[in-house]
Amino acid sequence: MRLLVLTMASAWTPGDRLLVALGAGLAAHGDVVTIACASGGGVERALVRAFPRLPVRAVTGTGTFAHVRSLRGIVRALRPDAVLVEGASDALLAALAVGRGGRVVRRVPVARAAAGRARGTDGWRARLAAAYATVTPWGGDSLSVSWPPPDARRGDGDAAAVPMEHARGTPVASLWIVPPDDHDEHTAIALRAAARLVGRNPSLRIVLLGDVARLQSTRVHAASLGLTAFVDVLPMDALLQADAVDASVVWVTAGGDAGAIATLAAMQHGLPVIVPPALPCAAMVAARITGFVPDEADLAPTIADVARVLSDDHDRHTMGAAARARALRLYGWEAYVAAARGVLTGAGAQQEGTP
Repeated sequence: MRLLVLTMASAWTPGDRLLVALGAGLAAHGDVVTIACASGGGVERALVRAFPRLPVRAVTGTGTFAHVRSLRGIVRALRPDAVLVEGASDALLAALAVGRGGRVVRRVPVARAAAGRARGTDGWRARLAAAYATVTPWGGDSLSVSWPPPDARRGDGDAAAVPMEHARGTPVASLWIVPPDDHDEHTAIALRAAARLVGRNPSLRIVLLGDVARLQSTRVHAASLGLTAFVDVLPMDALLQADAVDASVVWVTAGGDAGAIATLAAMQHGLPVIVPPALPCAAMVAARITGFVPDEADLAPTIADVARVLSDDHDRHTMGAAARARALRLYGWEAYVAAARGVLTGAGAQQEGTP
């Protein structure tokens, strides 16, 4: 199969990284895969650094018409059997480029799938894309997500080169929090729980994962709770791309693809995960077996459970082993790549959810 993976994203998000990692997984199984992205941006630089073995074509120009013209040239040169995208805007661009008889598979992001908006409800872009090419949504009926475990990332550029030295020393126990860029109530609740856990265990380290500048509001809230001396900030790659992490428990408050991928990466590392029940990725956690789904209106039981897990190596390792096994069984990378290949090779006949 000849596959073109298209992302015109302006930021190197977990969802786009999953899309490109999926392309790399297919290439590892013998498919001919090329990545197309916007020319000259941060995504292109990050992509080349993270996946040096994948050929990259730049979509040049400014504006939709210029992008379509540039992408059509790439399509004519490569003649892909299908184009893999995420989101309605990229699906429309791909459909305009491949034209009649062309095939586009659109991965449905976790948040949109969870909200039941996968089937023909992306507005005029989805309808217009379906008028130009065969567009197949994928992942709208379930939590269709995975992440390459460390052994599947070997050889992918600087995948394991994570700057762990940002953490201040090696903590006895550490709680990692994966917040969204915009501070929200789920994160505020996690920080309040962290403050109470620090009261029980003054050696506990709190690590926020993300970009320092974007987490400013979260850091301010942590400071207001007296956590400044306990808090470090690490890039998301400290969880997503490292071969090993020194976390004890991971509390995920980010939603969508970011939250689901972070939850899965933590499970792959054998770590108990805490996810609020309102987030789609809460379905990934087996409560009190692989982690916790807290009652945010009454945190006392969850705080007691997390305090026990932080202080008891046996409980933590037992729960972490169950998390790793669940990740492999329900969200295994090889199975995900195989499922994607099945959709891509049969995209012309399926046309699932096309208006």
